[in-house]
Amino acid sequence: MPKPTFFNLPEDKRNRILEEAVIEFRDNNYDAASINKIVERSGISKGSFYQSFNDKEDVYLHIMSKIGEKKIEYLTPSMLNFSELSFYDALREMYRSAIEFALENPDYLEIGNRMMRDNSGILQKLRSAFSVKGDEMFITLLRKGQETGDIRLDLDLQMIAKMLISMQMSIVEYYFEKHRDKGYSMEIMDELDKFFDVLKNGIS
Repeated sequence: MPKPTFFNLPEDKRNRILEEAVIEFRDNNYDAASINKIVERSGISKGSFYQSFNDKEDVYLHIMSKIGEKKIEYLTPSMLNFSELSFYDALREMYRSAIEFALENPDYLEIGNRMMRDNSGILQKLRSAFSVKGDEMFITLLRKGQETGDIRLDLDLQMIAKMLISMQMSIVEYYFEKHRDKGYSMEIMDELDKFFDVLKNGIS
């Protein structure tokens, strides 16, 4: 996380550093990303950078924190309405909000995609932490589904949460295999709706 001196910088300078850091992590895997390039494009000295951040890991974690905060802005409105929706409608709304976030924040999307593919040691640890948070979010939703009678009470919610996350990722991969020329779009919801139908009604 940034040192206190970072927040003493003028806002435009802080924003410039973060914008260049986003570009660097968007375009490169973690190990290949360069503090020197961030410094050069930001127009600051290397000493000024290290007065703001300890190292590359520090600025990367700050960027990931900013991405998380932005994503929560998109997910919060739909999560506030969960009590008024069925489990399936709440799950669909959560996915729709996540896709909207990705479409409107393509740089953040690419950083997230790189994080999931990158084998750097720090990112493996980060993925593990994100996996736990993702499981917790789905388990909370599943418990609400149990309360409303949409979800059976005898299920292993930890297992179901991991299944839902894995299936969601597989559906997005399927979409890109099917629509290579279209790129990321809300049309992913068409494929997810097929998934929701199977989830709710089964395959028999």
